[in-house]
Amino acid sequence: MKADLPGRGRLTDAEIAEIRRRRLGARASLACEGMYLTAEDEAVFEQMDGERLTPDERARRIIEVSRAKRRRKAVAST
Repeated sequence: MKADLPGRGRLTDAEIAEIRRRRLGARASLACEGMYLTAEDEAVFEQMDGERLTPDERARRIIEVSRAKRRRKAVAST
């Protein structure tokens, strides 16, 4: 995949297919460590695929989702 460039459009079908192929390996690697993606995590990845987000956009989205989860946990624990 190419790095994000100003004005770069959405990812191509081939790039999305490569991301999905790599995700299978990442799932297997996580499972070896006893870690599994939740249904919510999977939904975020599927949404990003559908939106054809670039790697930088995906990183920003993952950070946003992670921060939102932490905020919800902090509120729930008070």
